[in-house]
Amino acid sequence: MTRIKLCGVRTPADALLCAEAGADEIGVIFAAHSKRRVSVAEAKAIRDALPEAVPLVGVFLGAPLDEITRVAREVGLQAAQLHGAWPGGPAPLPLYAALQVTGAESLQPRPGAARVLLDGPSGGSGKSFAWELAARARSLAAELFIAGGLTAENVAEAIRQSGPDGVDVAGGIEGPDGFKDAGRVRAFVRAVRSVSR
Repeated sequence: MTRIKLCGVRTPADALLCAEAGADEIGVIFAAHSKRRVSVAEAKAIRDALPEAVPLVGVFLGAPLDEITRVAREVGLQAAQLHGAWPGGPAPLPLYAALQVTGAESLQPRPGAARVLLDGPSGGSGKSFAWELAARARSLAAELFIAGGLTAENVAEAIRQSGPDGVDVAGGIEGPDGFKDAGRVRAFVRAVRSVSR
């Protein structure tokens, strides 16, 4: 079954909404420029509110490994998703490599990545990539997720074209206020489950 990561969660209430709707993972963003950025204290509150069985993934942009490790320890992250620079050397938690896909040349290996996430050309922009390129990324990591411009309306077709292990969404499940919209969250989960059974 295709796994679902609901990302850009900013409050404990939104995290619980996503978990109760059927998310397999919750994502919190630490990238400084992101409108969805949370502090370490906010992320800890989210982790504390979630059922223990639901993993919390931290999203970082260009952060050094020692900072990622410190935040992960303080918050209780189960994994870190890295945009931008890829660190050398081992890490104390699974690292997921996020690739901004502009074409086949974007599909570069990240040694040691437990997962590769194929995202649109600009992370957090809500723009998708050519889903058929996912087939070329299969050898990059044990797991392949897709993101970028996914909504309840297009995620089924994205899964059919790319055959990923999982999908990742942030903006596509938000309301006008920038927080998670219950109807959109549930519709997204239903759409994924309908095509991945």
